[in-house]
Amino acid sequence: MKKFTLKTDLKLKLPIVLIALLIFIGILSYQFTNSNFYIISTVIGILSLIAVILSIIGLMKSIKNLKRPKSKKAVISLVGLGALICLLLYLIVANIVDAIKYLT
Repeated sequence: MKKFTLKTDLKLKLPIVLIALLIFIGILSYQFTNSNFYIISTVIGILSLIAVILSIIGLMKSIKNLKRPKSKKAVISLVGLGALICLLLYLIVANIVDAIKYLT
């Protein structure tokens, strides 16, 4: 029996995993109610933190591999991870600004 393996590099798998994780976060965000607010917000916060950490790790690995000859997959991975990091950082900053406005 042949074993199923994916011989893709980690930096190429991470954007796909991160997009799936962000979709899952979006689905959980849609399920907010007053009764389960704290549980779902905690899960969303942890998943968001994992997404940020994974995207930074993937971007660092992509940047380290730029010394080698560039392929289309490497460039697409670098652009995708860069866009995901920009999106996540924008969401974090926007939430912090909204929280500051709410407190004042």
